[in-house]
Amino acid sequence: STLHLVLRLRGGGKKTVCANEGCTGRVAMIIGHCNYCKMDFCGTHRLPETHCCEAMASCKAQAFNINKSKLEAEKCVAAKV
Repeated sequence: STLHLVLRLRGGGKKTVCANEGCTGRVAMIIGHCNYCKMDFCGTHRLPETHCCEAMASCKAQAFNINKSKLEAEKCVAAKV
């Protein structure tokens, strides 16, 4: 049966609460999932910095490596004379 899908679309069914300690906000469905600690958060705590993500070190390392590869790709090389 597709009743569970209909209930979710209408806003009914299981209500999930933000995983941040002390917060009672509802989880933001698409943007509230943290890919680093695999938990669900409300719109206020959705960013790793705001919910004190336990996997912040890997998050920073991944961002550093992405920026590093972009900068290395844009490296200027002097023309050979």
